[in-house]
This record gives sequence, structure tokens and C-alpha cells, in this order.
Amino acid sequence: MAQRWRRWRAPLLGGIAIWLMSFPLFLSHPAAAVSATASSSRAARAVEAGDHAVFAQLARRQQLAVASSSMVAAITPQPTDPVVTVPRAVAAVAVAPARPAAPPALAAPAVRANNIVIRRLGVNLPVGWYSDCLGRAAVPRWGAWRWSCAGAGNTYIMAHNPGTFTPILGLRAGDIIEYGDPAGRVHTYRVSFTTIVSNTQLWPLGATGVATLTLQTCWTWDGSRDFIVRAVAV
Repeated sequence: MAQRWRRWRAPLLGGIAIWLMSFPLFLSHPAAAVSATASSSRAARAVEAGDHAVFAQLARRQQLAVASSSMVAAITPQPTDPVVTVPRAVAAVAVAPARPAAPPALAAPAVRANNIVIRRLGVNLPVGWYSDCLGRAAVPRWGAWRWSCAGAGNTYIMAHNPGTFTPILGLRAGDIIEYGDPAGRVHTYRVSFTTIVSNTQLWPLGATGVATLTLQTCWTWDGSRDFIVRAVAV
């Protein structure tokens, strides 16, 4: 028995060794190797396809850039292109706003009988008749009043301030005053001066050597001082 073991020991051990060395070959699967090879091939094709898409996108961008450059070059005037200029007069006419129509001119106020007009101040008042030579009767609050007791050649008209004669405080030398007398005749006067007097002074009421117009209104609230306008006929 021992002899048999010694005789078969060497071949048996050699066979076991060969079987062990061939064991990895049995475990390796040909399909897995084929699958790995196919996967590698697909990855390579995917990478190649991605590279192709990138290259195509870059090519399209380059084409768009070239087309944009061509359009800009076509729009930009070249040194040889004729330059068209718009005359300044035409441009001004194109942008000038339309002017509104001027309002119709107002007719000048007519000077009627018993009427006083001062056009610069917009005064147009009827003139009544004040016949109290002693001056005891109150002067009516509204309107202007001619005093019948003034001296010869002196047309004396008075009214209140504050009131209808307040504007005459703005009269100055050279202003024109028009007066329509009771007969309807229009008399034109030019202001020579204005002054302030005490109400006790009588010279504004006196006679004058030339046709004169005298206007009177209050300067103080109590009526102790008067504003006088003296104008002469023109």
C-alpha cells in the first residue's frame, strides 16, 4: 500500500496543481469580456458624437458672426458712399411747434357822453354831476362825479379811494385821459403832473388859463389829504 502511494503521489499532486492553475480560466466569462468591449466602443462613439456636436455649434457661431459683420459693414457708410445732409431750414421747419393763433384784437372802448376813459389803466367810468358847491353832500361811493362849481376852464372830476378811482394812483406824466362831456364831445388830455395836497387847499378847484382836467381822490383814510392829477388838453 505504501508503495502504491509513493508510486501515484507524484502524478496525483501534479494533476491537482494543474487543476488549480486552470481554475481562473473556468471563472472568466467570454460574454462579460464582449460586453466590456462593446461598452468601450459605445463610449468612444458617444464621445466622438459629442465632439462632433461641439464642432458643429462652433461652426454655426462662426457663420453667424460672419453674417453679422457683413450686415454691419453694409449699414455703415463707407468713405466712398455719398453723404446726404438735411438743410437746417428744413430741419427747423420739421421740429418747430405750431404757434397758436393770436386772439382777435378787442375793440377799443368808445368814449360816450358823461364818460371818462384811461386806456392804459383800463378805466372806463360813467361821470355823474355833483352840484353841492359847499361840499356838504356826500360823494356817492361808486362812479365818478364832476363838480359843477370848479373854476372856468377846469373840468374837475372826483371819486373814492379805495373805490373806483384807486387806479388813478398809477397815473404818470404823459398818460392820456379822454372825457366825453354832457353834449357827447370827446376831449383828450395829457397828464402834466400828480401831487398830494391837504383837503383845505383850494387851488385845485380854481380857474385855469387853458382847458384843464383835474382828478381828485383820497390819499389818506380820513380824507384829510387828497391825491391830485392835473392834465391839459391836447
